[in-house]
Amino acid sequence: MHAVAPYLFRCFNRGLEGRVEQRYSTLDNLGNHDLFFLLRNFIQENTGAYNIIEDSKQVYQFEGVQVNEDSREIFGWFNVGNYGMKTDIINVSTGAVDFEKAQDNAEIIKHYVHYFIPRGFNEAMAFMHSYRGVGVKTLFYTLFSQYFREATGLVIQMNPLAYDNAVNAWLDATAKEVRLTKFVGLNDIADQVRLLGHGEQELVIKPPRRGGMGRLRDYLNPNSPHRQAVEIMGDFGSQVKTVVEMDGKRRTFSVGRNRTSALCEIEVEDEVIDGDGVPDLERINAWVKGVIAEFAQTMYPGLNVRVA
Repeated sequence: MHAVAPYLFRCFNRGLEGRVEQRYSTLDNLGNHDLFFLLRNFIQENTGAYNIIEDSKQVYQFEGVQVNEDSREIFGWFNVGNYGMKTDIINVSTGAVDFEKAQDNAEIIKHYVHYFIPRGFNEAMAFMHSYRGVGVKTLFYTLFSQYFREATGLVIQMNPLAYDNAVNAWLDATAKEVRLTKFVGLNDIADQVRLLGHGEQELVIKPPRRGGMGRLRDYLNPNSPHRQAVEIMGDFGSQVKTVVEMDGKRRTFSVGRNRTSALCEIEVEDEVIDGDGVPDLERINAWVKGVIAEFAQTMYPGLNVRVA
């Protein structure tokens, strides 16, 4: 249910000479600007009172954001909610309405965000948290890209990290299981009230004894039988995920065609989530730092790029 999708910041500068790939600006040297401090200032200006976007009926604010100038990391909560429709909030144990949500009430979801802007590079990493497939990348990018353009006169790109350079180290990891999540109808009216009309089932497929399920790259190759199986499974469920293991560590990747727009979405480990269903800030921060370290080692081998 909780996942983190990695993205890359890049800034194409038509004023630079050379081939196309040589015309991306170093992100700590954008004329008189540094992406790290632009992000910091943008977030600080949007911390505190909620901002309202009337066109899309959204509200947002940053909360509890920490800035580390030494490691050039910024992380914390991006709280986002929607309003505009009257709804009932029920107690799923009793089916009773606990609260009537008015049109001008917004349910706020806390999304963890983490930015890493290494010095001297023309790209930086952003990690955006999503819950049940709903994330905040589009809203964040819409707001920040406008702020960035007004400050620098340039355009900031924020694209999903591709598998080939983001998770290269995991491509040959052994697949341990495939999970299919499916929403099914419920016949019992009491269950419909208690569970808001649907139940969620998960089918877990594991290899037979002494058998194998291939590697992560097999599930990303459109010509492989593993990928073809994923396509078939996608017709029966809302999400298809592959659990892979390497050096005793496991990662869960969304691989089905019904995934979010992110090319790589990594499921957050259960230990990171508190009993109230919200990620613990300290634990998710440590977990994302581990992911960043893996990516940096693969993307910048031998360059000693590290997080604190």
